[in-house]
Amino acid sequence: MSVSGTPRNRLLALGILLLAVAAAWLLVIEPIAGALEAQDEEIAQSQRVLAAYERRVALRPVIEAKLAAMRLQQTASAGRVEGASAELAAATIQKGMKALIEGQAGQVHSAQNLPPVAADGFQRIDIQYDATIPMTRLKETVYRIETGTPYLFLDGIDLRAPETWQIGPYMTDAPGIDVRWVVHGYRWVGTK
Repeated sequence: MSVSGTPRNRLLALGILLLAVAAAWLLVIEPIAGALEAQDEEIAQSQRVLAAYERRVALRPVIEAKLAAMRLQQTASAGRVEGASAELAAATIQKGMKALIEGQAGQVHSAQNLPPVAADGFQRIDIQYDATIPMTRLKETVYRIETGTPYLFLDGIDLRAPETWQIGPYMTDAPGIDVRWVVHGYRWVGTK
């Protein structure tokens, strides 16, 4: 063995060793380090998502309270008379009743607002009507009042047929019935 071959062999061995270390680094350590780094990023993302979910879960009681209030308002609003005040609600009822009665070939003679009555978050709006409705359309008129929206209810009904009414072969129009009734509607005012 020559003296000059030994350093060369050493250098060759050192080169092979460095090559083996580089290959191990590139083939084993670098992919593992990359996977660990990607895993750390996934963990950080999961922690951010978890924090966002925890914030949303913390808002649950507030959202449930708002939902309960909305459900109560929705329940209260189904069929109620709209209006910011009792007078505006009465005007809404009067407008609807006038259109309904005149649509049945009737005539409204008077409409008198009665004092509103408050109960359980609602305000009952009462209006007394004097009207004339053709006898043949009375049933349909009452049906439309009590099945329409907003929900309206009839009370204190007084009907008067004409005293001189007779059925004759030349009568083209049904006789008018004079009606006096009170119409009730309900307006939501909330709990106080």
